Amino acid sequence: MQDGFGLFMEERNTIYQWLLENPRFVAWAVGDAPEDNVFWQEWQEEDTARVEILEHARLTIKAIEGKPVALSDDHVTARIRQALAEARRQENQVSEPFETVRPLGRSWWNLAASIALLVGLGWAFYSLLNEDPTPQKPAPMAALPTTKTPLLVAVNTNQTSKHVLLPDGSSVVLRKHSQLHYSTVFEGDKREVYLSGEAFFEVSKNPQKPFFVVANGLITKVLGTSFSVKAYGNEAKVIVVVKTGKVSVFTQEDQQAESLLNNRELSGMVLSPNQQATFERSETRLVKSQVGNPVSLDMPIESQSFDYNATPVSKVFASLEKSYGVDIVFDEDVMARCTITATLGDEPLLKKLQWICTILEATYQVNGQQIIITGKSC
Repeated sequence: MQDGFGLFMEERNTIYQWLLENPRFVAWAVGDAPEDNVFWQEWQEEDTARVEILEHARLTIKAIEGKPVALSDDHVTARIRQALAEARRQENQVSEPFETVRPLGRSWWNLAASIALLVGLGWAFYSLLNEDPTPQKPAPMAALPTTKTPLLVAVNTNQTSKHVLLPDGSSVVLRKHSQLHYSTVFEGDKREVYLSGEAFFEVSKNPQKPFFVVANGLITKVLGTSFSVKAYGNEAKVIVVVKTGKVSVFTQEDQQAESLLNNRELSGMVLSPNQQATFERSETRLVKSQVGNPVSLDMPIESQSFDYNATPVSKVFASLEKSYGVDIVFDEDVMARCTITATLGDEPLLKKLQWICTILEATYQVNGQQIIITGKSC
């Protein structure tokens, strides 16, 4: 359905979410970046529909921060305050166990965590098109270390999977009721993320900079591969399933944990494709086993082969949408006769898109969870 401003509701939702997740916009909205006044003014002027969307996003951020918000409709104000109160309550439950960096002299973490909780509600939250504006309670987070680099948080409160793009180009498919914490930049000699819930990882290959997933006492170490982790805070087990490549797993209590973290080799318990490790948290016991098909986490991407033989692009894009939880927009009439013949393995989503667009002589643009493909006829 198209609204009176010339934009479809899905487009408004995408722009609204993009603003809330944009660090530059957040800094400007809370008054920490007055030098960006001209930039955001020009951004609004590019499309008149953006004016209202930007204002709604700005008011949302100011409300989360605790500053007064002037709204004319008392009913709207009451509904927003109700949802914000729930967001603050969940924020306090999530953020109490760990310390965080506070750049620019304010509680950036609390603000970012609250924004992340509201992002799952999207434009429908603010416009009250969603009958239930209260976000779902995310899974409890494992304790995070004190870090010099600010951590971002991706929270999935939806019933469908959510794609998260990491700074190194790695892809994460985040399941419902799950959270992922990661640095804005992977500095030093390792890449570390912190998971509570379920996720499928496609890690960009970099043997010189190992990738670590910390989840409920279990650490998974990879150099570049694809695998799944299931680690809900209230469950007794943590499960790691490998789709391609190899990973090593070890507990945080392992006497050799520090050594395993600091070397570039895969050591400890090493898993190959179609193998899984189960960590019994109460017994601190780690068990390795074979699985027939790695689909125990019930995510389509785990069983998707990405093998295409003269496959119409519509089916290729549909498989990517289903696997990664994204929305791919392209002109079906123009590209109706285009096909793909290729085998795409454990590359992250953006790498797959690069290969596909090279074949089609097309380009792509990523806007949050939406990907726009621009191409010509075949």
